[in-house]
Amino acid sequence: MNKYKKIKLFLIVLSIFFIESFKVSAQYSDKWISLKYESVRHKPNHFYFSKILDERRDRGKIGEVYGINKLEKQLKLSGGTVKTLQTYLSKAFSKNASDYAIIFKVKELFVNENIENSSIKGKCKIKVSYSFQRDTTEIELADFQTAITYTRSLGDYNNYEILISKVLEKSVNYFDEWMDENYDKNPKLIKSINLIVKPDYLLDNPEKGDTIFWSPTRKMAWNDFKGEMPRSTKFSAQIFNNFEYLAPLKLEDGILTIDLQMKVYMLKSMSWTSSTSLSDYSIAHEQLHFDLTKLVVERFKEKAKQILTVDNYDSELQLLFIEMYREMNKIQKNYDDETNHSINVFEQQKWQSSTIEKMRNLGIR
Repeated sequence: MNKYKKIKLFLIVLSIFFIESFKVSAQYSDKWISLKYESVRHKPNHFYFSKILDERRDRGKIGEVYGINKLEKQLKLSGGTVKTLQTYLSKAFSKNASDYAIIFKVKELFVNENIENSSIKGKCKIKVSYSFQRDTTEIELADFQTAITYTRSLGDYNNYEILISKVLEKSVNYFDEWMDENYDKNPKLIKSINLIVKPDYLLDNPEKGDTIFWSPTRKMAWNDFKGEMPRSTKFSAQIFNNFEYLAPLKLEDGILTIDLQMKVYMLKSMSWTSSTSLSDYSIAHEQLHFDLTKLVVERFKEKAKQILTVDNYDSELQLLFIEMYREMNKIQKNYDDETNHSINVFEQQKWQSSTIEKMRNLGIR
């Protein structure tokens, strides 16, 4: 092949390339649209959109539609999806420091059209999720999706902005209703925790039926021991004392208030003695069992103030209870072992003095 034939062949190939390129570019021209923020008819409940994320695979367009002469066009938002939605939503949802900063994630947003006979069938769909950042954790709140189907005649179409505005409006309305329903109720919306330690249950009126609650003014007496003595035992008395906690919750303005209240108590029907004429020394040994439980409860309160976190406040409180319950049992056992159930007078006095000092330091004796 001579030089002139090669040049001619090259020009033919080049011409074919330009023709095909022209066909492709002609087949997919762009149709740009914008959104007017004035179309947002809304007053939000307790939130604003702090961030818009486009998580779609193809972020360059929002669909393929038909124009004049059935020409396919790529539908695009002027300025891009994120910037357009930021402008669109931020005007209606202005920032307020006391409101929730909501992340608006676009999972799907597209307009699809198909030619059927002499008309065009279309669908505009949106799928979004809502979350907010709590410290270093992103909390997923809700998901929503909706779609609008339509039929139109052949030719160009200029209502895409209305379609997209409508699905956006539905998305926003849904989340606004979700917030209205869940605000001050849903644990997902907790921003912080406020733990309030209330006075112990019935501290000033410590007797209720079979139960005596710990009080600095109410000492044990032998007639409080109403239980039946076991048939085989080497001990002359035993007190049944325990502790529990109450933790009613109140969520307001994103702050979860926990009113922590402790119950430190003994049960008459489960505490027993061989005789109601035992010495004051013996009843003092049983009283100290009760006081030791109270000291454990005071440590429980202090630890509760330190470890409660937003994400795991409930489980942490329960785990703390288990930890302190074990500590109580360990201390009670050590007390009985070291005093030999009050027989060792010297050790009994050491425990008595140490416990009284600790209680005075805490202001509870």
